[in-house]
Amino acid sequence: MTPSLLKLIFILAGGLIALLLLELGARLLPTPYPPETGKFFTCHNRLGWIGAPHFQGVLDDAGIYQELAFNAQGMHDTGHALEKPPGTFRILMLGDSFVQALQVGEAETAHQLLENRLNRAAQPGGSPAVEVISAGVVNWGTNQQLLYYREEGQRFRPDLVLLLLYLGNDLQDNLPGNGLTVQGVNCYAPYFALCDGRLAPTPLAYAPGLPPAQTACSAFRRWLAHGAGRLYHYSRLYRQLDPLLAGRRPRQQFGRAYDSPYSALYLPNDEAVLEQAWQITQATLAQLRQEVEASGAHLAVGLISPDIIIRLALLSPAEQERFLSDNPVFAQAQIDRPNRRLAHFLDRQGIPFLDLMPPMVEHQAANPTPLYFLGEGHWTAEGNRVAAEALAGWLVENNLVDQGR
Repeated sequence: MTPSLLKLIFILAGGLIALLLLELGARLLPTPYPPETGKFFTCHNRLGWIGAPHFQGVLDDAGIYQELAFNAQGMHDTGHALEKPPGTFRILMLGDSFVQALQVGEAETAHQLLENRLNRAAQPGGSPAVEVISAGVVNWGTNQQLLYYREEGQRFRPDLVLLLLYLGNDLQDNLPGNGLTVQGVNCYAPYFALCDGRLAPTPLAYAPGLPPAQTACSAFRRWLAHGAGRLYHYSRLYRQLDPLLAGRRPRQQFGRAYDSPYSALYLPNDEAVLEQAWQITQATLAQLRQEVEASGAHLAVGLISPDIIIRLALLSPAEQERFLSDNPVFAQAQIDRPNRRLAHFLDRQGIPFLDLMPPMVEHQAANPTPLYFLGEGHWTAEGNRVAAEALAGWLVENNLVDQGR
């Protein structure tokens, strides 16, 4: 062995030992973020995060006090056996915080009210013929919903997969860097790359501080990006550096010019990041339809609009004109712009969908009970009920649910 080679070996060995000591030392340090964050959740190495299985506790935030209990899958739902009971039509409801509905009791959630409504219509006083399984988690985008269906959802053998897509942040959450702080560390969602306009079959793990490989078609580049993301999941030292790295390279985001980024969805906009979000969202929806149908089930979609959009739709023409004059940046805004784009896409894909904005607006115009928590933005118990009633009627009218199984 030459002296030069021996020297190189010593240098590499010294570097590895130093990194190992730093890693061990990092494990003695407090978490980089407050340790009480995200107490309802746990990091997941393939989904980013899930609800903490069998969690029991209380949500006490923004004036909302709600006792909570999660099932074995970490969902805000009663338990469901993997084996489907004979004669049962199963609906798997995918979504984000609107489906998880931590702000209300489990009996008041849209998924439970939908199950009750469908069973009352089908078999009054009899045994349930329809079972609705909740699979909604805070901050999940359609990328995580697709992965959940692959990993867990299809094991329940649903007959119908009902995805509720929230226009407030689901497109944003499909971009690289979507994360949730859980027990003092950031958990990051996996993300999909688009290669020549097609969805890459496997997701990539996000690596803070490094440019995402969202258009990487090279197997080697994808391997490097994914490897760095996996390293973050296991390295305490890397996680300790996360606040510094996130500050130097913030996550991708559209609509930075507005107080609420989703405002960009409602205005004429040529932001490249926004178009990327649209493309990845549409691609994951198309892939989910393909995989759901390959499992012998059907996919349907419900569209949820933010609270502010419902309130704007309730304004009179004079009030809308006054709002626009006070906020000239929104002069070209259209309250149904993203809804129409999604409707066009879903029609082309042959995916049945219900836009929940019209029934929400119609109900709110005739009833003073709020459908959204003021300032907090999620459905109240009444909002969950109106959504469940609208979904139930639509599913029955369009023969999307077989209540006689």
